[in-house]
Amino acid sequence: MKKLPQLKKMSLAIALCIGTAPVAFAQTTDKTDQDAKKDAPQRVVITGSNIKRIDTETVSPVTTITKEQIARSGVTSVVDLLRNVSSAGGNMGEFNGTNSFRNGATSINLRGLPTLVLLNGYRLPTSGSDSGEGYTAVDLNMIPLAAIERVEILKDGASAIYGTDAVGGVVNFITKQENSGITVDASYGRTGYNDGGVAKASIGGGIGNRAEDKYNLTFAFSAENSKAINMADRPWANRYDFRKDGGLFQGNVYGANGDDPGTLSFTSADRFPDPACAKERQLAYFNAPEWFASSKKTGCFYTPAEGNQFRPEIHRYSLASVFNYDINDQTSVFVQAFANRLELKQIAPPNALLDADGNPFGIEASNPFNPYGKFVRVRRLFPAQEGGNDVSVNTFWLVGGIKAQLANWEFSASAGHGEERGNVKTKGAFLRDKMADYIANGKFNPFGQRTNSQDVINQLTADMGVKTKTTTDFVKLSATTEFGKLPGGAIGFAAGTEFKRESLKYDPTQQWRDGAIGGYTYNGSIDGSENLKAVYSELNLPVLKSLEIQAAARYDQYQYAGNTLNPKIGIRWSPAETLMLRANYSTGFRAPTLSQQFNSGRGAYYRTKDFKRCNEDSDIFYLDCSRSVLGLASGTQSIKPEKSEQYNFGFVFEPTQNLSLGMTYWGIRWTDRIEMTDMATVITGEDSTYKGFVTRLPVTQDDIDAYNALTPQERAAMGPLVGRIKSVRLGYVNRSKVSTTGIDADIAYTMKTGLGKFRPYADATYTIKYDSTLSPDDPYVNCHGNMACDSGEMSSPTLMANVGLGWEKDAWAANTVMHYTHHYHVSRNPTATINSYGYDMYKKGVMVPAAYIFDASLTYKGFKNTTLRFGINNLFNRDPSFNPGSAIGYDSALGDPRGRYIYGSVSYRFN
Repeated sequence: MKKLPQLKKMSLAIALCIGTAPVAFAQTTDKTDQDAKKDAPQRVVITGSNIKRIDTETVSPVTTITKEQIARSGVTSVVDLLRNVSSAGGNMGEFNGTNSFRNGATSINLRGLPTLVLLNGYRLPTSGSDSGEGYTAVDLNMIPLAAIERVEILKDGASAIYGTDAVGGVVNFITKQENSGITVDASYGRTGYNDGGVAKASIGGGIGNRAEDKYNLTFAFSAENSKAINMADRPWANRYDFRKDGGLFQGNVYGANGDDPGTLSFTSADRFPDPACAKERQLAYFNAPEWFASSKKTGCFYTPAEGNQFRPEIHRYSLASVFNYDINDQTSVFVQAFANRLELKQIAPPNALLDADGNPFGIEASNPFNPYGKFVRVRRLFPAQEGGNDVSVNTFWLVGGIKAQLANWEFSASAGHGEERGNVKTKGAFLRDKMADYIANGKFNPFGQRTNSQDVINQLTADMGVKTKTTTDFVKLSATTEFGKLPGGAIGFAAGTEFKRESLKYDPTQQWRDGAIGGYTYNGSIDGSENLKAVYSELNLPVLKSLEIQAAARYDQYQYAGNTLNPKIGIRWSPAETLMLRANYSTGFRAPTLSQQFNSGRGAYYRTKDFKRCNEDSDIFYLDCSRSVLGLASGTQSIKPEKSEQYNFGFVFEPTQNLSLGMTYWGIRWTDRIEMTDMATVITGEDSTYKGFVTRLPVTQDDIDAYNALTPQERAAMGPLVGRIKSVRLGYVNRSKVSTTGIDADIAYTMKTGLGKFRPYADATYTIKYDSTLSPDDPYVNCHGNMACDSGEMSSPTLMANVGLGWEKDAWAANTVMHYTHHYHVSRNPTATINSYGYDMYKKGVMVPAAYIFDASLTYKGFKNTTLRFGINNLFNRDPSFNPGSAIGYDSALGDPRGRYIYGSVSYRFN
């Protein structure tokens, strides 16, 4: 069709790229017809296909973000870049705080589903740290933003092309493949609170010209230093009373730092501050049901924000390079490599002083440090200088290969190795049994402030940390060709095979493996690997000049997870010169992770309600309404791959040269999801489905006395007396399902005036539903368990959108964009404690309010070889939307706690 080239250009840069409109600013130049004629068309591989093509508009919807668009956005990291993609939405784990199991890793899930991350079309090693569900993913922190030439985002299932993980889509980071000259970049920005400064510098360039020298070597080196953002430095977070915003009283009585005095008690009915507690911190227990307020309860209070960070201090160094050499006109070799070092310093409170039962340590009356002459419990932190994690992660990736043209075939053989080595050192941990011994024998003073020598603290300090190593090795062979003749052109064909081996080593310190650390149980090691063999093929059928069909299939055979065959069919039809329609259907899968298969055992304490013992009016049984209970989880090789079916259909419409509209309707069904059984489900099914999974201690005399003190009605409600829970066995199972549908839409218009070129644009992702089940045979419902999971509910706003305006004139360019997140319901159960005391905020219709964030930037290129930029993100310094289910007042999955961010950058190119 005659107008198709224009449609291609516009739909790539606008209609599809607009899915990232906050970074998809107006293009700085438009090619003239004369320029276009000079450019010989080249066939390239677009994400979502193995077949080279001239057209960049493929059967599947692909969004492209260019280097210029990245620079204009003012983003400081890959996470920042993807945060503004409407279909990705959210913080990808960046503001999740300190977690001793993880190394600060971040990950992306398009539409809330598993997403494959590639570099130059090849897989990267996954992070050695995993989530509580055992999921591992590529850590976005390892990818150096300065080396990225463009990002292609495929918003379609792609297991038929790439294999595992490509359920929600694919994000392909592409570095510059050929370059000459040297470019130096520097930038600096910080928040309006005068913190969170980010300084970056990079140098990149290349030597050699393949047309003349037969080779080209490109490189990019970057360094970054990001300062921390402390929670206590945000007034909206650093408080106790959130009631005026619709929340609750929040606080802790243990302390924020190791030196802080805590809160004491003689019985369950009283509380009083340690005498060393500052007067302004001595507060009566809050008048709220979950605090059991009474005239006998006063504590030494600290806000949940104190001692914690939204974002840690970060240092990052990276080097990326690509080498191409043409042996002759038909044969070339290539090498691609990058290395990245990431250092994080996460600050958090030290571990709380808890005994083997997860309760505050009790101090006997005879203890020489006990000034009260009777038994007293102490709620405080271990008096270490600081808590948190020191993290270092080193990533190395190397791919080499050869490409050869033989007759009408192009053959490619490549091999690669990637690895990530992580080291997490947790500070502020103590040896539980040794602490109990020191307290019992008068060697450790649990009262007051700075009452123990550094030598004593050192003796009690635990060696807590974990070292991880993941590797990915692969060999890939592929061939592509064109043959035959259909009315629309030659048939494209691709086929190949892949051999891959992944390994994971997860090595906690010996004291952690032994379960000797206070507040933690044991953390077992992981040492496993799995081999994969796969074959795949793809056909591109140009049935008519206006009609194209893509058909693909891939067969994967895993060493343990079994076999899976995944097809894909796609159609692109252009019934008019200005209109393109397309539709796709495919199946996908995600293989069990090595952590889910080979975890030798991991324990953690979970705040749990024992339904057989809970009685809020009993001095003994009230503890069972919210007690720390040991949950034990281990991996198994019997779990199956998760499966998915996905489809989409939509259009790109360009009624005039300057106007483009696009819309895609999508649906995904995700089944056999791997999850760890939760404590409440297992305890509820203790006598049926999960018989034998709950281990209880023997009934004690105190239990009998407390039980006999209950009224007959209370005993009848409780049932027969049983001992308290010792541990609960958890494990990974294939059980839940998700069904989600939605619409992606975009529009852009370009206006050329005497004042310059203006380009208003907008894009949005609207989630129609996000339904799920807890068990495989259950019908789809709005939510399962205690979490609201329907579209528009917890962490699932129905609408995420970006509306912007770009402007260009001569050497100047500007852009402003509004990022919109629709309101959504709070969780049905923000925490087990809150729910158990009658705060059914979901039924009351409590919402997390909508968020409107405005960004603006200005670019100037009037100096030779120089680009200057200045911008402000969150122009009006809006606080994140309040979430009453959070202890610090915001949803860390979606809200951005940084506030206004002001930045500037300069780029200079040496020819």
